[in-house]
Amino acid sequence: MEKSVTSIIEALKLNAQKTPDKLCVGDKKNHATYGEFWTMVERAATWLREKGVKKGDMVVIRGAQKVEFVLGVFAVQLVGGAVCPLEKAIKDDRIMEIMDFVDSNIYLADKPVKNEQVNNISLKELFKAVRDEENPIRPLAFEFPKEDDLSEILFTTGTTGKSKGIEVTCGCNIAIAQNVMDSVQIGKDEVELITTPINHSLAIRRTYGAIYNGSSLVLTDGIKFVEDFFKILDTYKITAITFVPAILEQVLKFAKDRFASYKNQLNYIQLGSAPLSENNKKILTQMFPDTRLYNTYGATESGCTVILEFSKYGDKQKCIGRTTVNTEILFVDESRNPVEASPENPGILAFRGKMNMKGYYKEPEITAEVMDDQGVVYTNDLGYLGDDGLVYLLGRQGEVINMGGIKIAPTEIEEVVMKHEMIKDCACIPIPDEITTEAPKLFVVLNEGFGFDQKELSKYMLSKLESLKVPKVFEVIDEIPRTFNG
Repeated sequence: MEKSVTSIIEALKLNAQKTPDKLCVGDKKNHATYGEFWTMVERAATWLREKGVKKGDMVVIRGAQKVEFVLGVFAVQLVGGAVCPLEKAIKDDRIMEIMDFVDSNIYLADKPVKNEQVNNISLKELFKAVRDEENPIRPLAFEFPKEDDLSEILFTTGTTGKSKGIEVTCGCNIAIAQNVMDSVQIGKDEVELITTPINHSLAIRRTYGAIYNGSSLVLTDGIKFVEDFFKILDTYKITAITFVPAILEQVLKFAKDRFASYKNQLNYIQLGSAPLSENNKKILTQMFPDTRLYNTYGATESGCTVILEFSKYGDKQKCIGRTTVNTEILFVDESRNPVEASPENPGILAFRGKMNMKGYYKEPEITAEVMDDQGVVYTNDLGYLGDDGLVYLLGRQGEVINMGGIKIAPTEIEEVVMKHEMIKDCACIPIPDEITTEAPKLFVVLNEGFGFDQKELSKYMLSKLESLKVPKVFEVIDEIPRTFNG
């Protein structure tokens, strides 16, 4: 993007002027070039104005892996409003809770919510209206939003389980789009398939990144039907894919060999929202020897901040990669004072940059827990910057085991244990110890056909770890409880 812009919607218009015939966005049934899509957005904004949407409004929009959703988001932003995207399967009572919280009475979706106080606007009717060439909508003139204007509120669930609304400005989205472009080196002619739910920050930000870059994006609803997935790969000649690990697992389970046949078509594959297992990293690296493979570290609060090209640096244990172009990484102690972080004395990761959120909506106290008045966002993760310039993650604050003053990262133990043929999954936690204050305990899930042999596992761990890091307490369970993102 040569010209300085203050919003993604302005970038969309500029790219429509430069490359009107290039594919902008597509899905299973519909697609539009940049020229077509900008015309649709102008018409849609005018249509929404007639339906009562005005500058400063918050519009709650229901997720759908379709061109219509992207159209609705940009149309609201062109009017001068902001959006609050919700998941596709959300229930009416939860919709109303969120609408009350974000002070909105405008709901944009395929199906209305049953409440007389809500201005229900049909996404289907909007899409139909902007494509009606027999009765074309004559667009009104709109001003582009400013850098500090609110673009969206994204809901996320923290470790406490409390849902929080993250305020994202237009300027924040520009910085994140630049981070997205930098993270995987998106080409101008890239055609990226986004398989993750469109209401999720990962999908929205990949969408913004592609449109800011002037490349192409295609949406699909996970891989409910494997044939649809491969049909889209062929129809649009997809050159890049964004997955979350759970969706990749489905592809590897049901169509691994067929997926591998696209090794010469894909420039890169990116995974986000959760760490990818070491086993699947190896599988992907073998399947796609000439494809760039990435795992993103980030959060809704600050977007894509660190990225690992594991096809290049996969041998570096605990490495999460390099920081992205707009990201400044800091390492601090529990009082938020800077520290010289090292493997022996890890610091809490914090990030400074324009990509950081404005704050949690209506939650100043919770905002202060993770963000200071200088705009720095603090995580609960512990790590350090290596001599190679890459970031290394040792665990989460509160999870690191303090064994008589010696810090032990549970992930270090878990990574070793996961390589034993007996083990399907495992998790290491700290438990009280009379002598060392804390000690490691290991929960294990066994692979089918194996019985638990503690002596054998301990012997194996001793060959890979210092003796004090080998747990004395084990517990076999059926499954490691995990959150939706791993």
